[in-house]
Amino acid sequence: MTDNNKKIELGWQFLRYYSLVRLVIALFFVASPFIIGDKSDYHNFQLFQSVAISYLILASLLLFIALSEQRFQLMSVVQPLVDIGILGLLAYLGHSNTSGYAVLMAIVSIFALLLLRHRLALLYGVGAALLLFLVHWLRANEISDSAYLDLSLQAFAILTVSLLANSLARRLTNYESEVMEHSHSIQDMHQLNRDIINTMNRGFIVIDSEQHTLYMNKIAWYYFGNPANALSQELGSFAPELTQQIKASNKDEFEGQLFKANNNGPRILPRFQKLANKDRTLIILEDYSEISKRIQQAKLASLGQLTASIAHEIRNPLSAINQASQMFEEFESNTQQEKDLLQIIQRQSKRINNIIENVQMVSKRKMPSRNELVLERFLPSFIHEFKQGLNFDAEILCENIDENLSIRFDQSQLKQVLSNLFENGLKYSFINTKRYRLHITATQDKITKQQFLDIIDEGVGISVEESEKIFEPFYTTNHDGTGLGLYISRELCEANGAQLECIPVAFGGACFRIIFDNRP
Repeated sequence: MTDNNKKIELGWQFLRYYSLVRLVIALFFVASPFIIGDKSDYHNFQLFQSVAISYLILASLLLFIALSEQRFQLMSVVQPLVDIGILGLLAYLGHSNTSGYAVLMAIVSIFALLLLRHRLALLYGVGAALLLFLVHWLRANEISDSAYLDLSLQAFAILTVSLLANSLARRLTNYESEVMEHSHSIQDMHQLNRDIINTMNRGFIVIDSEQHTLYMNKIAWYYFGNPANALSQELGSFAPELTQQIKASNKDEFEGQLFKANNNGPRILPRFQKLANKDRTLIILEDYSEISKRIQQAKLASLGQLTASIAHEIRNPLSAINQASQMFEEFESNTQQEKDLLQIIQRQSKRINNIIENVQMVSKRKMPSRNELVLERFLPSFIHEFKQGLNFDAEILCENIDENLSIRFDQSQLKQVLSNLFENGLKYSFINTKRYRLHITATQDKITKQQFLDIIDEGVGISVEESEKIFEPFYTTNHDGTGLGLYISRELCEANGAQLECIPVAFGGACFRIIFDNRP
């Protein structure tokens, strides 16, 4: 709402009060002959009564106009003018004593000045004073000295009140301007604070003593799945974990426990803090995944530098060990136990070399070159290429591949991610079912419009505890693994604006979902 609109809104409010006062005055004039009883002192009682009733009807009509808010500028000019004219006519038709009418005209002049907020409104007071002289002269055809003195005092009172009202109106105008200026400053500051809070990487929720949500920024709203009408709900309706943590602690300020608001969301670390009035609590929600990621990146960067500096020194003796074990393996006199030990040496040597290569690859990862890929054409081609590199027969079933699904991803990096996920899935499927089989689906969610690719194996599945750890570097449940495959896959997905998540599967097995981002 602009300043001018605010002023007009305040003007309509004041005009409604003015209309109510007018209605009360009109009712008084209609009822006064019955209250006073003496009708002989009226100059023209019948006409006075007709004018009073007409004034009551007009007052009701003007009140309706004030409520309907039509043509404020015209109404603020015309209504005081109508009031002064009708009051002058009633003064002419009514009692000879005009002091009461002088008071009413002074009131009308005050309303006119407060409505118009302009010095020209003083003309209403001047007109009212002159009208009193005219009424007395028309009724008596002359003005005696005593009457002239009374009329002068009444006119002086009207003009004095008008001047004071003019000064008050000017002060009110200045005060309103200052209030509006301060209001703009406060609104700008509130908007600035709101924008700053909404652009922060943390979620903020403010609740009252009864745990009703008073404020929630966009990040917190996103964490809890965009709940509808969150500000009018109790915290427990969309965040029962936070409610339980608040009830479990009596401290004014404490750090909560990690939790996930939903299966696809990040791990969140809450902090609770009582505000100054103690009736409100501020809840700060921090994406612990980002904190953990920064720690891991710093650790891997340091590890990458260390690996780069000692890779040459490690690989030379490692190569000699591997070569010596291969030569020793060729001796026919080796016992079965010696052959098993040689295989362990070779396998662990290969594992050490893979760890060095993977860490170096993470530290030297190149920027992705995202291209448009149609999954219906890309997946069969990649699966055929992937199978050619296997030394066993694998069954990779493509099911429900949306023919219109187009994504933006670096092709070589997507192949690297899928190769790692396919190898893991086939391995765990074989361990559980003795068959190398995977199920691939790719579609778009009709509600969220998210495009995703699912790789589902037939293994024993992944527990909730393990699903929190499998993407951490160097975490592995396989004694031959490096613990970097899934970490690198997630890093490559995030570099392409996508997300790699482990999704629970009702019928068993593990499902790794790639959620794509198609923004350029």
